[in-house]
Amino acid sequence: MKQAGIFIAGMVCGVILFCIIATAITRNGANGSSDVTLFEQEGNTVSTNSFKVFQVIGSEGALAMETRPLGIGSEDLSVSTNLVVFFLNKDGVSYYDDQIIKVPAGKCVKQIGIYKYLTKDEREKTVPIVDIRDR
Repeated sequence: MKQAGIFIAGMVCGVILFCIIATAITRNGANGSSDVTLFEQEGNTVSTNSFKVFQVIGSEGALAMETRPLGIGSEDLSVSTNLVVFFLNKDGVSYYDDQIIKVPAGKCVKQIGIYKYLTKDEREKTVPIVDIRDR
């Protein structure tokens, strides 16, 4: 009788431990890929320059790098400033690789949140979520 009680207690502990581990793995996997935090109010102006999309993130949006015109000849000549931002897919707008996002006159790019994601080499990055808004 004593052995049966020990066996049942061991089984119950095993099931509980399994549930705890499964829950931890599920939560870590869900939050580990990306995380969007939107502000209640828009933040500071980030730029008035154009951006070039370098990676589309599923249906969430796109990572883009700021480009600044060189001021030599054609408007198409530009250089990257290494500022990386995240544009959310919203209002039916979606992005594609190498797309140039131009900021219209009288508008600017403002921060509206932050985006955290894991790179391929498992490093966590945090970049501003931005939107084109009135100045």
